[in-house]
Amino acid sequence: MKVNFLSFLFLLLLLLIGSPQSAQGQYKTRLWSSFNVGAPLTEKLDIRASYIKSLNIDEPGLETSFNWYAAALTYQVSKDWRLQLGTAWMNLPSSGRTTHRWNMEGSHRIKLDRRFTLRNSLQLEAHNDQESRFDYRVILGSRIGLRKRLDFLRVAPSLNYALFFNIGGAPIRYFSESGEEIARKPSNGLHRGRLMANFNFKISKPIRLSLYYINQHEFNLVLSETNKINVLNPNTGRIQRPFNNQHIIGLALSYQIKPLNGEGFLPINF
Repeated sequence: MKVNFLSFLFLLLLLLIGSPQSAQGQYKTRLWSSFNVGAPLTEKLDIRASYIKSLNIDEPGLETSFNWYAAALTYQVSKDWRLQLGTAWMNLPSSGRTTHRWNMEGSHRIKLDRRFTLRNSLQLEAHNDQESRFDYRVILGSRIGLRKRLDFLRVAPSLNYALFFNIGGAPIRYFSESGEEIARKPSNGLHRGRLMANFNFKISKPIRLSLYYINQHEFNLVLSETNKINVLNPNTGRIQRPFNNQHIIGLALSYQIKPLNGEGFLPINF
């Protein structure tokens, strides 16, 4: 089995998150429905557009938590290396805000054996000032899946885990036990993990349907007391930035003008 540096780093960080420094928060449940379409521009360059609607099913009436619009260019450098440049808008009806981001991602595929492949990725994001949680973000991900679809329902199952590193954003106020403010600064660092199980079905040559589950968990994996999220203000008894833990059930329909490479597509790095 081949292992590279990103694989080793991913496993190391996964072990760190399981340490006692991790924290728990209340989970919300979301339903994501999405549609995306892709088309080739050249032999190695593709373009793709996507839309996602997120519904809060914990509340009566299926309240919309966000609408997501994205476009991306993907360049297949070689059989195993891939680069992507994209942009996305996320509209939040509850606040009337629309955040915007640019992202760049590089990924590398490793053939583990005759049946399985591992794809490691590194994504960099830059956000506009409507996103208060961070200015920039680094996402490290690993995905293990099958090299070929199963004969059963022509399904391709896969498992993905991603870690999110926040940089900048609105300052958080930090307090001593007596309630005195000791710092006010952004909570830079690793604060989110996302585990995803995906089942991608080949409906026809250009159409794919994905059913997936995501467990999103936030945590305080930091060495400093003044670099946390989910900080309690002892003067008011309120949490300044609560953990955004979620159970997500998703349905994604994809249309590809040329045959897909078997991996499907899910724009899920929010």
